Amino acid sequence: MIALQEALWAQLLMVLVLSFLTGSELRAYRTKYHNNVEHELFFGSVRTMSLTGLLGAVFYLLHPVLFLTGFVAITALFLLLYWYRLSQGSGSLLSFFVWALTYSYGPLVMTQPFWLVALVFVMIVLLLNSKQSINQWFKSVSSEELTTLAKLLLLSVVILPLLPQENINEWIPVSPFKVWLAVVVVSTISYLGYVFQRYIFKDQGILVTGIFGGLYSSTATTVVLARKSQEVPRFSYKMTAAILIATSLMYFRLEAIALVFNWQVAKALLPYLLGMGAVTVVVAWVYMEMERRKGVHKTVKTSLQNPLELKVAFVFAGLFVLMAVLTQAVMHFWGDSGVKYLSLIVGFTDIDPFVLSLLNGQYSISSQMIAGAILIAAGSNNMLKAVYAWVLGEPKAGHYSAYWLIGLGILTISLGWLMVI
Repeated sequence: MIALQEALWAQLLMVLVLSFLTGSELRAYRTKYHNNVEHELFFGSVRTMSLTGLLGAVFYLLHPVLFLTGFVAITALFLLLYWYRLSQGSGSLLSFFVWALTYSYGPLVMTQPFWLVALVFVMIVLLLNSKQSINQWFKSVSSEELTTLAKLLLLSVVILPLLPQENINEWIPVSPFKVWLAVVVVSTISYLGYVFQRYIFKDQGILVTGIFGGLYSSTATTVVLARKSQEVPRFSYKMTAAILIATSLMYFRLEAIALVFNWQVAKALLPYLLGMGAVTVVVAWVYMEMERRKGVHKTVKTSLQNPLELKVAFVFAGLFVLMAVLTQAVMHFWGDSGVKYLSLIVGFTDIDPFVLSLLNGQYSISSQMIAGAILIAAGSNNMLKAVYAWVLGEPKAGHYSAYWLIGLGILTISLGWLMVI
């Protein structure tokens, strides 16, 4: 294939075929979307595009300056056509961009690998045939969603590479880079869960709220679902299942975070977190079956808020540093036993900053100790969720969820405590 691509006749033939196909796609686009527009001028179609590709290839073979001169000359013709279209109330530049890419087929085929040329052609075809999809997408996506995506890019692409990778000082045993990397990882997981729930599974109700809500905060999801259960007490089994699924996703999420930041800790946690997550999924499935056997099938929609805000990211970074300082101080004065009790207390708050500070900091404790502390924190966090479920939920869903969360919490804390003895 490489030898064939290097032959001049094969290159010219390839340019002609790609140009012809591009012209055909442009003609199909005009027939589909502009067939009813009377007296609208177009700059050629299939044959014009085919000759455009050949012209660009020939000019590039003769001299690159001639290639650029041809581009400028034909661009001038497009400017005249565009000026006329503006006078008629139309100002689309689509034809010019397709022509410019077709004109560049020659240099691309002669200087670049074939996959790049094919990719350019495929992208042209996809974009020409995606007008309706793009319009529908813009109707469903608000400007706030695009702003949110820009924030995520700001956190990960702009800020992260600029931060130093040396530890801040002796009492803050993490670098600014690792602090912000933790923010980026958690924000990305949260945002992906939000996007899936809002745009892909938007009509699936409370079960999907439990699944994707658990990706960014099982505690917040438990609060939301417990409150929702007051509105639909008939679906107590389904609410219980959704709350338990959110907790199972907490176990899986902690393992994923550990895999990103500390491989040794992730290996130590793997059987415990996956095992606890699997057990929780099985219990949730039993409650879903109990709901299904009731014979009532109804989608219960839940409200959904975007979890990615810059102020939240800054608060998370501050909590991360605070937990790193607190952990270092507890280790300095009370040693490993202090870390165990700190993990137990921290579980009644947001555990992510604490977990990430353990995974990223340079402490004088073993991977086994860090893994045990993470399990203890996760278990005590289940106790907190049990309180929320009991207090905020309707009696059946709240009590069912609380019983299981207390059981899971005790078991998780016990496993973590055994690891650090």
